[in-house]
Amino acid sequence: IYAYINNIIIVSKNIEKYLKYIKTVLDILDKVYVYISIEKSFIAYPSMRLLSYIVNSERVAKMDDRIAIFKKLKFPNILKTLKQYLSIVE
Repeated sequence: IYAYINNIIIVSKNIEKYLKYIKTVLDILDKVYVYISIEKSFIAYPSMRLLSYIVNSERVAKMDDRIAIFKKLKFPNILKTLKQYLSIVE
């Protein structure tokens, strides 16, 4: 029998707790003879995408929420307004 665990995500606001959590998880896995592939491991990423979420030390945000912000922006629909908009932005 083979079992595969796709993701173990460890998040912390500070590096000391983060390293403690990693050690705890690795110790538990070792006790039950579960080993991870170092080549497939990602450690100490400040932010990562997971399914439709962005996970970081501050929060878990649905990616759709970030897209919604851009959808709410109103862009100029005529050339004159576009020129005015660009002169303000520059």
